[in-house]
Amino acid sequence: MRMNYKTYPTDYVQQLKQNANRKKARAFMEYWDDMEHGDHNAIRFYAKSWDVSVGCTSNWIKEFNNEIDLFLAHWDIRNKQHYNYAKNQSEQKVNTLNTNTPQEIGVNGKVNEHEVNEALNIYNNNNKGHWAFDKDFNDLYFVYGANTKFKGKKEEAFEAFKNVSVDVNLLKLASMRYLHDPLTADRRYNLTNFLKNEIYLSYLPKRIRLTLDGVERIGIYDANTLIFKSETDSFVGQLSSSRLVELFETNNIEFLKI
Repeated sequence: MRMNYKTYPTDYVQQLKQNANRKKARAFMEYWDDMEHGDHNAIRFYAKSWDVSVGCTSNWIKEFNNEIDLFLAHWDIRNKQHYNYAKNQSEQKVNTLNTNTPQEIGVNGKVNEHEVNEALNIYNNNNKGHWAFDKDFNDLYFVYGANTKFKGKKEEAFEAFKNVSVDVNLLKLASMRYLHDPLTADRRYNLTNFLKNEIYLSYLPKRIRLTLDGVERIGIYDANTLIFKSETDSFVGQLSSSRLVELFETNNIEFLKI
């Protein structure tokens, strides 16, 4: 009988599978298992095991590391929440037993109920409203930080992110284009200002060169409708933002000037 079972970021694995990235999902499971058991391997080892390039492997491992950090941080916070609740309830119980006179919460050194709720407010509303539990934001912040050391404070960037309605995958593409634009080399902003000043608007994909099944097409991509219309033939098709990122990572897409 097997008695050892594990907990891992199942939502991340499911997302990869839903986006037709089963190969990457299997790679993550292998990486997680090696991490858990201390089986340390080099990038070239994983590149051979996963049958992808060394560059692609390096990018995958950076993303895996970020996902694992978020996963472990989540449980660390949940642990603190659970401990604080049990501790505060126990203290209130002891205080009640030590006096015959009912005491108002918050008097004589007791923990104020409002203060308890305030300390744990990031867990309210199903963990919404806090950067630690917003996967889209953390994906964007990770990509931005992987391309520049000037990513800025995460809390401030999250406040700016909440006011942006653009698809996160398009924001990731826009940030990579911006951070690798030679014209911005001397005056690049951190993520907060990139979002707040709407710099991303100038870098959203518009005219692109696309290679699908060995056929190269040039056309216009509408970031609102996600429709690509070819200028070279009558091809018209929908191109999801996640698919756009995948094509960019495999060098099958190039952004052109209008």
